[in-house]
Amino acid sequence: MPFLIRILSGSDLRRTRFHDEKGHFVGTRGLVHAPLALATAALKVLTGWRPVRPMISFAATREIARILTPLARVVEFGSGLSTPWLAKRCGWLLSVEDDPGWHAKIATILARDSMRHVRYELRTGADYSALSGLSDGSIDFALVDGTDRAGCVAAVVPKIRQGGWLYLDNSDKDMTRPDGDLRRAEAALRAAAAARGGVITPYTDFSPGNFFAEEGLLVHFDHATHPESRGDRD
Repeated sequence: MPFLIRILSGSDLRRTRFHDEKGHFVGTRGLVHAPLALATAALKVLTGWRPVRPMISFAATREIARILTPLARVVEFGSGLSTPWLAKRCGWLLSVEDDPGWHAKIATILARDSMRHVRYELRTGADYSALSGLSDGSIDFALVDGTDRAGCVAAVVPKIRQGGWLYLDNSDKDMTRPDGDLRRAEAALRAAAAARGGVITPYTDFSPGNFFAEEGLLVHFDHATHPESRGDRD
């Protein structure tokens, strides 16, 4: 029985693979993505294949693709196959990575595809989240999906223009650690959204290569709206 429960849950931290670690169910929109999540997870395990797209919520990825423009200025913390995906949809991208092996792999892809508008940096320690070289209000979209997410949120929020967007991945993590990185990152993001009139959309969903639900938060720093959250769950 414990083995069966493990198969159904995928983790000791969630009720089932269809719930994130906060206990939220994926809903009907998330269920639609379950077959694709299962197929890509199997391919990843069996062949190592990964799609060239962000390893985040399918639904959130569609929304991010909608809001990006060819002139958009983007910051990404935690690179991956999301990096070339973002680069093809924006005018300028700063991507930060702290793993040398992964950095070398993605740098090869960017060079092969002549993506010269991408500033791809290998950073460690306190330098990882530093954005002192960017002007406040100069960024249209930020993806926070790497190391020190609380520090990255704090650093990038002032750089996002009014009307811009930020996506925090894995916002359901560290639920057993109130002082964990993701708990502090979400608290900082919610405080920033409240201060700037931001609208928060939560996505409990599957992602490519992962047959279990996780939560991500998409924040729109829109001065024309009130600081309230709207859900993406049924």
